[in-house]
Amino acid sequence: MSLWKRPEKDDETKLTQAIPAGWRIADLGLLGKGGMSRVYRVRDEQLDREVALKVLRPELLGEPLALEQFVEEAKITAQLDHPNVPPVYALAAEKKKTTCFTMKVLEGITLAQMLERPRTDGQSPLMAALEVMVRVCDAVAYAHSRGIIHCDLKPQNVMVGAHGQIYVVDWGLARRMRDLPDESQAGESSSGTPAYMAPEQARGQNHALDQRTDIFALGGMLYRILVGRPPYVGPTAEATLELAKKAQVVSPEQYARPGQTVPRRLVAICLRALAAEPDQRYPSVPDFKSDLLDFIRGTARLPEKRFQAGEAIVKEGEAGDCAYVILDGHCQANRVVAGKTQMLRLLGPGEMFGEAAVLTGSPRLATVTALMDTTVAVVDKVYLQEEMERTSLIALAIRAVASSFLDLNGQTAALLQEQTVWKAVDLALRELALSGKPAALGARMVPWSPLLARLTEKTGLDQELVAQRIAKQPGLKIDLAADTLTLSP
Repeated sequence: MSLWKRPEKDDETKLTQAIPAGWRIADLGLLGKGGMSRVYRVRDEQLDREVALKVLRPELLGEPLALEQFVEEAKITAQLDHPNVPPVYALAAEKKKTTCFTMKVLEGITLAQMLERPRTDGQSPLMAALEVMVRVCDAVAYAHSRGIIHCDLKPQNVMVGAHGQIYVVDWGLARRMRDLPDESQAGESSSGTPAYMAPEQARGQNHALDQRTDIFALGGMLYRILVGRPPYVGPTAEATLELAKKAQVVSPEQYARPGQTVPRRLVAICLRALAAEPDQRYPSVPDFKSDLLDFIRGTARLPEKRFQAGEAIVKEGEAGDCAYVILDGHCQANRVVAGKTQMLRLLGPGEMFGEAAVLTGSPRLATVTALMDTTVAVVDKVYLQEEMERTSLIALAIRAVASSFLDLNGQTAALLQEQTVWKAVDLALRELALSGKPAALGARMVPWSPLLARLTEKTGLDQELVAQRIAKQPGLKIDLAADTLTLSP
C-alpha cells in the first residue's frame, strides 16, 4: 500500500497520518485521544484482525523531542510483558515519513468512568474498585521490577473490560530509572497530572523520582475511589500544580458525602501512600497491595496486647468497646451466678471473646482471665463494625444472634437468681421449723439478724433482696424492732 497523503485540514476522526510502507491496514475510526497522541481502531489486513494504531498529533510530528518520547513509550510498553499491560505489536519510526505503533484494542471503560457509574450487578462499588486497584498494583510492580516508573497513574489511565480485563495504559511519561538525571542536572520541568502528582514530581525534582513516586499516585487513585475526587483540586491546572508542590493532603474523611462512612483502614493506607516524604510512604507497591488485600479479605495487622497469668482481660459488668482474639495462650471465662462464681469455658488460640458487648452495647457478660502469659489481638468497635458492613445481611444476622443470646442469657440469669431466692426462703422455713421457739397463737420465732447473715452467706445473695422476698412470703413477718422472724400458723 502506498503512503497516504495528509490533507491540508486535519480531521481527527479519520486517520490522516502516513502509513508505513508494507503495512496493510484499514481505518475503522477514532478510539481515543490525549494531549500528545490519538488512537485509531484499524484492521490489520495481513493478519485479519483489529488492532489499535497510535499516532502523534499532527502538530507534534516535526518536534524531535515529541517523536523521541513517543518511540520510547512504544519500546517501554513492549518490554512490559504482563497481563495488565496492553501488548505492542509493531513500531514504525521513520522520522521523515511516519512514526506510529500498533497494539491490542482495549474494549471497555476507564476506571474513572467506572467510578461514575452506579453498580447494577449487586457488587459493592468500593470493593469492585479495590479489586481493580490490586490488578493495577500487579502491573506497576512488574514495571518497577523492570526498572520503569509510570509517572502518570490515574483512573483515566486504567482500562476495565467487560470480562475482567484490567490494563494500565498510556506509558508516554514513563521513565527508565537508569536514565534519570542526577541532582546536579537541574532545569527539567514537571510532567504528569497535577491532581495525582507526588511533590518531588510536581517540583521538577526528576532526580528524586523512584517507585515511591508511583506509590503516591496509587494513593491518589485510592483517594479518588474513597471520596470521588483526587487529592488536589484547584481552579486551574497551575493552581492544582501548586497544591501538589506543597503536598498538603487533606484527609479523605473530610470530603465524605453525607451519610458516607469511609473505612478507617483504607484512610490509613491512603494517607501513608500520600505521605509528603518518600521515606514515609510504602517502600514498594507489593507492600501497598498487601494492605489492600488485607482489607478486601477482612484481615489486618491488628494491635496486640500481652497479659500475664492471672490478669483479667475483661471484667463482668464493665462496658465493652473492643473484642479480643487469642493469638497465643489460654484464658478462662467466669461469671457470677446467684452470688457464686461459675466457670463458663476455657478459651484458646484463635477464639474471640467480648464481641457481644461491642455489638449490642450491653455490659460484659463474663470475666475473662489469662491462665498463662497470653497475647491477644485487639479488635476495636469501629473495626468490627466496618467488617460487618461489608455484607449488611450477615451483619443483621450476627446482631440478631447476639441479641437473642443476650435475651436468653438474661432469662437464664433471672431464673437462676429466682431459684436461689427460693432456696433462701426454704432455708428460713427450715430454720423456723427446726430451731424456732414457740410464740403466741402457735407461731414460731427465730432471731432475724443471725439468720439473715447465714442465708446471705449460703446463697451469695444481697441481704436486702433476701429480706424483701421473705417479707413478701405469706405467713412470715420480720420485726426489725424486736429483731425476729415469725412464722404464723
